[in-house]
Amino acid sequence: MAVSRMWSWLLPLVIGVTLFKCLLIPAYYSTDFEVHRNWMAITYSLPMSKWYYEETSRWRLDYPPFFAWLEYYLSYYAQFFDKEMLVVQNLNYTSDATVLFQRLSVIVTDMVFIIGVVACCQNIKRTKESKEILEKPDFILAVLLLCNFGILIVDHIHFQYNGFLFGMLFLSIVKMFKVLWKIQYNNISYYMGQLAALPPLNQTGSGNMSHCRGLNM
Repeated sequence: MAVSRMWSWLLPLVIGVTLFKCLLIPAYYSTDFEVHRNWMAITYSLPMSKWYYEETSRWRLDYPPFFAWLEYYLSYYAQFFDKEMLVVQNLNYTSDATVLFQRLSVIVTDMVFIIGVVACCQNIKRTKESKEILEKPDFILAVLLLCNFGILIVDHIHFQYNGFLFGMLFLSIVKMFKVLWKIQYNNISYYMGQLAALPPLNQTGSGNMSHCRGLNM
């Protein structure tokens, strides 16, 4: 029930932010736009053994392999928009189809960011359920993250994929805390079981402390 109530305001928020990102498609973009176009061209046109040695452009591929593979998968879809953008020698290539695809690639990969934000919101501890939406901690967190002006500027104007990376970070943090909580729960259960197995204290209250020494705390 709580999840369905959350989606009643989260879905319109996600749609609104996504539409705003679409309005920024024709906006100014920095040299990072050419950097990522060149990386797509490298990963699409050359064998993997040459990805980090291509020097036609000064914007060499210098990110870790994970990001290189992201560019490789994006290049597969880029060919259906404008295959010329995937030619390494086409430096500073900016056709309308190229701009559209690269802008859309940031918007689509932002789905990972949205999923990460949802995971964080679902794990917020609620002391009480407020009827006022502006008093809901999960709503406040979602607005602060999804409408983060810094990410909107850097990703959807300047041009980068920080939202995608932040989404993976959020999902990793949520997963980490779930694992830690499970480990802590198992440890507490084990020690409670050990304590329950101890014989009761005698009437003088002295007890046999030798049993406690056997507990490996």
